Amino acid sequence: MDGEHQFFHKNCGEILRMALNIESELDFFISNYFCSPQSYKTFLFKDLILVEHHMVFGRKIEIFKEICKKENIGKERIDKIVDAVKFVNRIRNRVAHDEAFVSDQKEGIKLQKRKSVKYKQDEIEITYDLVKKVDEKRLSAIQEIVKLYMELSDPSREKNIEW
Repeated sequence: MDGEHQFFHKNCGEILRMALNIESELDFFISNYFCSPQSYKTFLFKDLILVEHHMVFGRKIEIFKEICKKENIGKERIDKIVDAVKFVNRIRNRVAHDEAFVSDQKEGIKLQKRKSVKYKQDEIEITYDLVKKVDEKRLSAIQEIVKLYMELSDPSREKNIEW
């Protein structure tokens, strides 16, 4: 495999790994929110509800948003986290589902949606800058999710939930 192919496949793998990292963080947040303090039940909830039932990533994002709303976390803060998570997921979906192709040797390997009718604007190039941007969004989202988890698990925190 030549250098360009290695670069392309390495970067695609990195993007998939980063998306899985965010999804695991959402799993942790959700399972610990519902099963706290952490115990065997927390991990059982994660395994049986979030993982084994193949709960889609989009649904986990919606659950995360709902928890944050119920806990009176500011909309702007939630939106910033969700936007970063969705960005990573959008690129992950392109890497996982698009077709790799080379139309011009000079332009290199690109991804394109797997439709019969293809448009130039549907192409995406897996560059170092794109991987770096995905990583920045991933890190920022994870840091904020962890901060939220710490805030919500603080026993001195006032509960403002209305049922």
